[in-house]
Amino acid sequence: MRANLYLSADHISVSFGERKLFSLERLRIYEGDRIGLVGMNGSGKTTLLHILSGACKPDEGVVKHFCTPFYFRQFADATDHHASPEALSRLGVISLQGQHIVSGGEAERLRLADMFSADRAFLLLDEPTSNLDRDGIHLLDERLVSIQTIVLVSHDRMLLNHQCNRILEIEQGVVTAYDGNYDDYVFQKQQAKARAITEYEQYTEEISRLKNVYQKKKEKARQISRKPRSMSNSEAKVREFSASHRSPASKSQMLERSARNIQQRMEHMEVKERPRELPMIRPDFQLTDPPQNRIILQAEHLSFAYPNGRIIFDDTPFRLFRGSRTAILGRNGAGKTTLFRLIQQGEMIRSVPKARLGFFHQDLSGLKDHDTVLESVMRDSIQKESVVRSILARLLFSSRDINKPVCILSGGEKIRLCFAQLFTSTANILILDEPTNFLDIPSVEALEKLFSEYEGTMLFASHDDAFVNAVATERLIIDGHKIRPDPFCQQSRPDDSGI
Repeated sequence: MRANLYLSADHISVSFGERKLFSLERLRIYEGDRIGLVGMNGSGKTTLLHILSGACKPDEGVVKHFCTPFYFRQFADATDHHASPEALSRLGVISLQGQHIVSGGEAERLRLADMFSADRAFLLLDEPTSNLDRDGIHLLDERLVSIQTIVLVSHDRMLLNHQCNRILEIEQGVVTAYDGNYDDYVFQKQQAKARAITEYEQYTEEISRLKNVYQKKKEKARQISRKPRSMSNSEAKVREFSASHRSPASKSQMLERSARNIQQRMEHMEVKERPRELPMIRPDFQLTDPPQNRIILQAEHLSFAYPNGRIIFDDTPFRLFRGSRTAILGRNGAGKTTLFRLIQQGEMIRSVPKARLGFFHQDLSGLKDHDTVLESVMRDSIQKESVVRSILARLLFSSRDINKPVCILSGGEKIRLCFAQLFTSTANILILDEPTNFLDIPSVEALEKLFSEYEGTMLFASHDDAFVNAVATERLIIDGHKIRPDPFCQQSRPDDSGI
């Protein structure tokens, strides 16, 4: 028995001015469909959710609803809450009921509690993990299982894996459907790329073969058409009209026709483009004069409290080892950002003499509006321009993008630009507070590859489990005012006692 149809969309097209944002020929959402919607920032994911919800109309096409969806917007007023005590309790915010001042993560949990307080058969969700810590994401993951039908926009790949059985991708203005969860989608994309590479290689090989045959036939035709030097004109005419064999002119014309046929065959072949391969030039890390000490940052008895009496750290050791990529974990408010500030102040936490700290700040204060992308990185780079261009390409900046002024870049592009500055600077220790915030999945995956190859030392905070799993070599957790090794992560280090 076929499941109930909840929504149909046909011949959808959306444009901004003369630029077509995306087109969608046909979409059917049935009861039980759990769809992940992915694509780069600016590709039109939120716009498509607006259209599917009925909040706006497409330039072309028709959307029909057979079940009214509940639309959880990414940015919405969260002042009034009508959540049930059960929903508030399940999301860990029952104590916040009635409070007017809450953190971003707490506000997001309150909005989710509102959503889960009523029976919802069909949800449209736009980045519901924004501002949530790891515990909040896991609670959302558990609650979403009870919803039959969803369309989910999220940069959290683990959530997409757990929740989705179909993926819709918006890429270069086209919406394409893939069966399975996010990992299945990635596998299918990899297979498609492998096929494209094979087809390109076969295409170039066949073109080369045909060009060689074409040149040989043209050359042979020219040779046949030439009169031998020892032959007089009268003898040549006799040979031309002799019936005992095909004349040289006739043979030459036949070869020319054959060559033209080959040329036409090449012209009518479907052109295969080589899939884009990112350059693999890496920065020369030795230019940063990296320290050789075993321990790079250290505090034996770290204690810190705010003036209001709130204790963050209470007599806890902290060490950062050279060459490690250490994830610092903990709930919202546990003290991750405070730890980074203390490191930057350099008083309670000591660093070795050669340590050069590079900090990622969400305020993007290191960018100048009138610089181009390339100028912005080259200004303080110790790497060659060829290396800078390679890093920018690996961070998804095209050859046209590098000449854009910073002032017209999107928020996600500016964040990627800040990372390009860090990777090519004198810094040999990177301190990164939520580096994947506000980035789309392709940007996060590009960062993963660069971070995984980084030769220096890195300390970062992230609520993205997939990112942590891909990048971190060690994990620390802030809990109970202490900084400890994550008990769920197997790691071992010698007990060095000093810097």
